[in-house]
Amino acid sequence: MNWVLDCSFAAALFLPDEKSEDISGFMLNLPENDRLMVPLLWWYEIANVLTVAVRRKQLDYSDVSEILLLFDQLKLETDREWGVEFSKEIHRLAQLYQLSAYDATYLELALRTSSSLATMDKQIIKAAQKNWYKYVAKNIIISVDICTKETVREE
Repeated sequence: MNWVLDCSFAAALFLPDEKSEDISGFMLNLPENDRLMVPLLWWYEIANVLTVAVRRKQLDYSDVSEILLLFDQLKLETDREWGVEFSKEIHRLAQLYQLSAYDATYLELALRTSSSLATMDKQIIKAAQKNWYKYVAKNIIISVDICTKETVREE
């Protein structure tokens, strides 16, 4: 199975106030042949989350190094899509589902790669529940199986 991980989902692996046994269990029990994908944006968002966590003294520099090593070991596939057509699609999805362009980037990647989306983001979950989700497990993991653009309803 293909999975797109968003920043909120990944942060639940390491932030003290966001940690989730469900997320940890998901990652530990992930089948070996499953693909984990992130948009290039994810790396910027993770860097920002880590920077803020250090400033708030939730993490220290050694924690950051360990966390980045963990992400390296996960063998995340980084999508490098960009350009005018990509931006148009991000804008369309953001408008359609009342998401930020950042959140729509994760949805776009899930659509384009026929992947499920793993998130804890309340806005994405709300859009999923209203529009296109297959199931939401404990309000944190969305396996949307949105395999084609046709399954995303235009309103």
